[in-house]
Amino acid sequence: MPIRRRGEEALSANEQVTVRKIKQTILVCLSKIDVANKEEDEDMLEEWTRKLSIFQEIYCKLVLFNQEAYDAMPSFNRTIDSFGKGSHKILFRFNPEELRELLDVLEIPTSILLENGCVMPGEEMLLRGLYELVSGDTQYRIALSVFGGDHSLQSRAFKYFCDFTYTNFKCLVEDNLDWWERNGLLEESRQAIWEKMKEVDGFEYPEDYVNLVCLFIDCNCLRTSVVGGGPAEGGANAIRWSSDIQEAFYNGWKSIHGLKHQTADAAHGLTVDMCGPTALRRNDLTLLRMSDLNDRLGRLTGLYIFGDSAYKTQSNISTYIKKESMPVGWDHWNYAMKTVRISIEWNYGYTASLFAYLAKPQKLKVMKSDRVSKIYTVGTLFRNFHNICYGSQTSLYFGVNFAPNFLRHYVKQTDLD
Repeated sequence: MPIRRRGEEALSANEQVTVRKIKQTILVCLSKIDVANKEEDEDMLEEWTRKLSIFQEIYCKLVLFNQEAYDAMPSFNRTIDSFGKGSHKILFRFNPEELRELLDVLEIPTSILLENGCVMPGEEMLLRGLYELVSGDTQYRIALSVFGGDHSLQSRAFKYFCDFTYTNFKCLVEDNLDWWERNGLLEESRQAIWEKMKEVDGFEYPEDYVNLVCLFIDCNCLRTSVVGGGPAEGGANAIRWSSDIQEAFYNGWKSIHGLKHQTADAAHGLTVDMCGPTALRRNDLTLLRMSDLNDRLGRLTGLYIFGDSAYKTQSNISTYIKKESMPVGWDHWNYAMKTVRISIEWNYGYTASLFAYLAKPQKLKVMKSDRVSKIYTVGTLFRNFHNICYGSQTSLYFGVNFAPNFLRHYVKQTDLD
């Protein structure tokens, strides 16, 4: 039998109901045993003692099974070098050289202090965080088979990993257009998109026409567990959460509960700007208005962001040309833009394929942990880092190459050489 989660609060809703019933039955058994002792009824005493033993065993299997053996598991003190050659890319998505570079450029401390007062090497924290993000495995199996130590150590390390990345590097995808414009990267993205558009349809555009689209915009749906499911409090006949909570996070088109993030992506395959999360119930235009992306780009440059038909044309937002206003022969433009715009969908798929954690709704419980609101941003940041190190389908498609030491310049926000 596998090791169970420790503590009743970590059980599923159905398991918690079962445990409460068992505890009530155990109390009944104890009261009957007390009565049997007072009345000196040996048959009654034997019967209820046997029943008590049975229910105590069931309770231990649900809540306390093998707890002593699990608590005794020592930490393996894992380092980058302790994993076999060739396994790093599979387990962490980065080779040893890039892992060491991340340790350096992200300025991860040599040792970190976890919430419970334990001290852990920063290198191990990074490995633990990446491993759980990549594998999506349970913290119990990760602790037992990969890193050792109590599962709560893995839980605290992963929380530190998410909080550290989100707090220190969210700025890379939040109101960071100035760095991209200052280093000529928006212009580089515009040129790459324009060259690919001409290659896609072969249409002879007028000589004086220049494409101004430099970024693509869209929204990603992150599926979570059912928000507000289960009882709202403990005890028998507990009230349920209000259905309004579930409706607030429900998307009828996708038929799922979840969160929504808006991203603006460049031809480099990198997410340049990000807004969210909001409830999946919100539409794409709501996030666009919240992000103020149109005005922020307009204050920097005359370039455009292209969105699908869900978006409306604004001063710096472009979408497909309507048929009635389309110049003669320019139906090619819509076709070419639709073809190259698919790259932003590749990026969403790229993030999901790198990090299995994001595809497991049972891990994403909105009302249980604030980590859920940060996890997609953390995954996007590490996908950006991965893209810079190894390239992606998008960067290869547009033929964009990264300058030397781009990762360091990007993280430190220093100007390119």
